[in-house]
Amino acid sequence: MNKILIIDDEQGVRESLKFAFKNKYKTLLASNGKEGMSFIEKENPDLIILDIILPDIDGISLLKEIKKNYKDIPIIMLTAVSQIKTAVEAMKMGASDYITKPFDIEELTLVIEKTLKTKELVSHIELLKEEIQTEYPLNTLIYKSEIMREVIKLAEKSALTDAPVLITGPTGVGKELIARYIHEKSSRKNQPFVVVHCAAIPETLFESEIFGYEKGAFTNAYKSKKGKIELANHGTLFFDEIGEISQNVQVKLLRFLEEKKFSPLGSNELIESNARIISATSKDLKKEVEKGNFRDDLFYRLCVIPIKIPSLKERKEDIIPLVNYYINFYKKRIYSKIKDFDDDVKMAFLNYDWPGNVRELKNIIERIFVLNSEKVIINIKDLPEELKKRIQ
Repeated sequence: MNKILIIDDEQGVRESLKFAFKNKYKTLLASNGKEGMSFIEKENPDLIILDIILPDIDGISLLKEIKKNYKDIPIIMLTAVSQIKTAVEAMKMGASDYITKPFDIEELTLVIEKTLKTKELVSHIELLKEEIQTEYPLNTLIYKSEIMREVIKLAEKSALTDAPVLITGPTGVGKELIARYIHEKSSRKNQPFVVVHCAAIPETLFESEIFGYEKGAFTNAYKSKKGKIELANHGTLFFDEIGEISQNVQVKLLRFLEEKKFSPLGSNELIESNARIISATSKDLKKEVEKGNFRDDLFYRLCVIPIKIPSLKERKEDIIPLVNYYINFYKKRIYSKIKDFDDDVKMAFLNYDWPGNVRELKNIIERIFVLNSEKVIINIKDLPEELKKRIQ
């Protein structure tokens, strides 16, 4: 439920809005600017309704103050008809909209919904920018082997449901790419795809990253922060290397999967999230369960639809298509005269076992482009020394 802060010195206005929004929003009421700033610091509201005339500070000055430190919080100005010019000035300073007094509740509700939707879209755009920077081109799957064809079929079937998916396979096979493919093929494709790199987050920060926290929940928590689960609401939350999470986080994640609700650190409030969970691991989670490192009840919750991606060694037919794809990929991204690799190089690539799988293949081709920018056709002697030794 979104939190709306109403800053207005008229008690009737505050109480009427609280009553009107009681089933739709969590309302916070402030009668002056100082009280309003205190609420902003403690509660980090999703939207502010701000009167232009206040007893201790004018609304324009307060708007400037809020936008200095909380530029992402949208603000709707309340104004008398005679103050419309001032309201327009407020919008130039960062206010999202304004509405005149006396106002119609339905009209104000529509303005609030529009403003919150705009805020949500801006948030989604920021997440999409992160996706564009990923090493994996979205919705691009390169394969020729029958074994990968079956993997793709299973991924497409899983996209038709909201059931949790567990993707397994050795490091570098493209587990995140399959997770993104499922998301893109699902009804959630226009919603966020949020990634949690479990192995890269220190255990002490893991819980706050996933569930978020309230201001003051721990040292240096100067303001509230939404967690990955809340950010992924209505979209997909991807846990990469899920086997790395601690027992404490496993318990909380299991509770979320069962109830679709969670509490940020430092809060007793339950927040709902409709995020779809996809997980990936290079570990054998069944063995981790036997060792007592991973909860069996969580494993079965996550593994409703299991998808196993084979190593590149097990699907040699995919190597040459991948080589050709990455040659064209780096032609467009790295300044180089390289046009192609000769047949001996491609045969060497085909005969190599690729212990690092697709990630290793991609990195080797990138290195060749960087170190041989003046060559037109790459031959065996142009390969990195360690690779030449392993393919001889």
